[in-house]
Amino acid sequence: MARGAVGTALSRVLGLVRDGAIAYVFGASAGYDAFLVALYIPQALRQVLGEGGLAAAFLPVYARAQERGEGEALARSALLVLLILLPAVCGLGALLAPAYVPVLAAGFPPETMAQGVALARWLFPLIGFISLSALAGGILNAHGWFFLPALAPAVLNVGMIAGAVALARLTQPPVLGLALGALAGGGAMVVLLLPPLRPLVRAPTRPWPPHPALREVGGRLLPLLGSFLVAELNGLVDNRLASYLAPGSIATLQYAMRLFQLPLGILAVSVSTAALPQLSRRAAHGDQEGFRSALSQGFSLTAALLLPATAGLLVLGTPTVALLFERGAFTAHDTARTSAALAGYLAGLWAYALVYLFSRAWFALGKPFRPLVAGAVALGVNVGLNLWWVRIWGTFGLALATGIAGWVHALLLGIPLLRREGGWISTSVLGKVALAVGGMAGGILLVRPLLALHGPWVEVGAGVPLGLLLYGALTWALGLIPPLRGGR
Repeated sequence: MARGAVGTALSRVLGLVRDGAIAYVFGASAGYDAFLVALYIPQALRQVLGEGGLAAAFLPVYARAQERGEGEALARSALLVLLILLPAVCGLGALLAPAYVPVLAAGFPPETMAQGVALARWLFPLIGFISLSALAGGILNAHGWFFLPALAPAVLNVGMIAGAVALARLTQPPVLGLALGALAGGGAMVVLLLPPLRPLVRAPTRPWPPHPALREVGGRLLPLLGSFLVAELNGLVDNRLASYLAPGSIATLQYAMRLFQLPLGILAVSVSTAALPQLSRRAAHGDQEGFRSALSQGFSLTAALLLPATAGLLVLGTPTVALLFERGAFTAHDTARTSAALAGYLAGLWAYALVYLFSRAWFALGKPFRPLVAGAVALGVNVGLNLWWVRIWGTFGLALATGIAGWVHALLLGIPLLRREGGWISTSVLGKVALAVGGMAGGILLVRPLLALHGPWVEVGAGVPLGLLLYGALTWALGLIPPLRGGR
């Protein structure tokens, strides 16, 4: 897990650099709104596949194929099928852009809508690069390669940084340069993963018919995609409603979501990605005690990692947004709106981490439809709260509705899992984590007024290390380290 976490952390840090570059050039503007709507479907597929979704469907089948000596043949067949299908999918998506972009952002004025359609046609081929890199990353994960698959999104970020700071100066409209940079970065993701993948797919395989085990992968993938896409529909609803608000509202939500996803991507995805192979193996061998132990450790780790991240971002959210984004086209008003939306999203940070973990547990148990149903119910809650709160609080209401819907999703997955497996929640660990998080937040709040006198650089630059030091000292003093490592 450590190597994967390092790769993911590097990718997410570059993601912050990317967002800082975009904020400087485009701010929270109508043009960036159009780009985000055009990027929505490729980005949603990246979340579905790239955050471990494809691996969750492929790994259990691949593990059994390896035991029969057919792992290489299955991997090669899966890659060939993608290479055959993806060009048609990308072409169709680009062709249908005038039909689906208005669904995503019905409130756009005509000029912004036309720009969104044009950008969607450029960006839809990104789906091909994302799909290939997701499958390659899943195969590499099965062989213990976690660093490169976790690092791959970093090259996409590099491409978008180049698009914002260089290509945008050469294209008209400037946001087209950002789209071209994203395409270049997507291609680089595939190139990064091909060399280590090549030795693992040497088995001779006819291009057609596909390997028989792919039918089982497809059977697992369809409900899995449904469950993840239901979650992504939350973003669709947010964007559609935000398109009726002031220009830049979609961008405001996106900047806040980026900060929200930073700990989620680095910590929660790393924990769940590392847990999935263990959960799959133990479920396949009927090792209930081992399954429960792996789930318990994942649950405790998500609490110990995501709860302090939530508290830290709540306390230091506004200076963090100002430090990262408030320059160039990004104004103080944008900082206020973004930090408010971030607070709304943070209400569900730990919940979404648990959704990652619980979904993978149900996939390992061969129950992929349960996450789909739970996600559909959570989507309904999100839509209802959105329609209610957007009239009262605008973008903050949309973000808060997403946070609350995350808890609905997590509870619908976790309660039946607790009834089925039982015994994987350690109340002792949770209590100690709560004490450590409270002490950390209290310590930062005490010194924050003094730090704020010197501006956001000092407020964040001193506040974050202080929080880490306090939390680390409290976890050690409370004896949390051994149980989080899997000991007593």
